[in-house]
Amino acid sequence: MSPAFGAMEVEHYSKGVLLEPFVHQVGGHSCVLRFNDKTICKPLIQREHQFYETLPTEMRKFTPQYEGKLPNL
Repeated sequence: MSPAFGAMEVEHYSKGVLLEPFVHQVGGHSCVLRFNDKTICKPLIQREHQFYETLPTEMRKFTPQYEGKLPNL
């Protein structure tokens, strides 16, 4: 788990974490959910994950902040 996720306050329920639909989705992914005010969750595409994990530091200010993968909550 990314350290950023570990620092987030997560409201736990008996069966997991409450995620809300992300209403500002334009297109692309079929299921985008809102984790909190600054973080969304979406299905993991291995190629996209690899892109963010290997993105040069100089380019990160031009891309969405990648928090990493969440464990099965």
